[in-house]
Amino acid sequence: MRPHYARTPFSPLFVAGFLALAAPAFAHSPRAVRPELAPVPGHEPYYGPQSSATLPEPERVTREISVTDHAIATSEGRVSRATSEKAHSDYRNARLRQNEAKDACGQSFYARATRLTLEARAYVKSALIQAGPPENDPAVVARAISQTDDALGRSREILEGGGTPRLNGMYEDLRKQQEDARRMYKNGALRDAYAGTKEVRNGVLDLLRQCADLPVSRETARKALRRAERVTAQSKREIGPKDSPESRELEREAEQQLARARSSFEKESYQDALLHAKLVERHLQRAMEARRLATNQSE
Repeated sequence: MRPHYARTPFSPLFVAGFLALAAPAFAHSPRAVRPELAPVPGHEPYYGPQSSATLPEPERVTREISVTDHAIATSEGRVSRATSEKAHSDYRNARLRQNEAKDACGQSFYARATRLTLEARAYVKSALIQAGPPENDPAVVARAISQTDDALGRSREILEGGGTPRLNGMYEDLRKQQEDARRMYKNGALRDAYAGTKEVRNGVLDLLRQCADLPVSRETARKALRRAERVTAQSKREIGPKDSPESRELEREAEQQLARARSSFEKESYQDALLHAKLVERHLQRAMEARRLATNQSE
């Protein structure tokens, strides 16, 4: 039986967003991400004030605090592994300022809350600078390699049943380059491994762009939907015990995306089903980060 395909081609936004969801490892340093490879807007670590002038002040300040929460959570591991005392000191100051910002927001002192959360964000940026380049951190490089593996796996799914020999050849070349990056990592050449897997990631983006005319098969969308359902069930068992407003909101968004993925699949809109399923995974990943941060701050 031939695979059932939806005949809607990939849009450029879908391709870039799909890869950003599949491999966000390089977002740990703003300088390490080309603009077109940045994570989904509003989900990236960002150290200046967000553009939200049209929002009511309480919502705008809450949004700023949420962005800082995410920056603190994503930098925690890298800073904790750093040998720089200044990095550790700046990170402690970031958490202190952020707690003060939340207290001020709770008392409706919005100007003070905004100033404090931006100070916290500046301390996070300083802590990361003091911690050194991400390519010097074995954990960051390992995560980058793992997430590039994931991006390659997702591109393999898209090529199944519809890839031309040329596109399949591109995939095989990228897979071999990724194996080289993994060997370099195992041999201790962290910088070369990081550069190599980053090059593979860029190659995957180019491959996905060239797959723009390929249809999305029903089976590919079905696998993505089932994976999103498994991740949802797993997250309910494993997510940290400490709740936070950000984690609750992200979990609600994940549930909405899962409902949209199911609806799109039933309507045979397999491209939309695929993207919504990936967003489920991304939202739940961020929810777990937010809960870990809330748990750590309460200790």
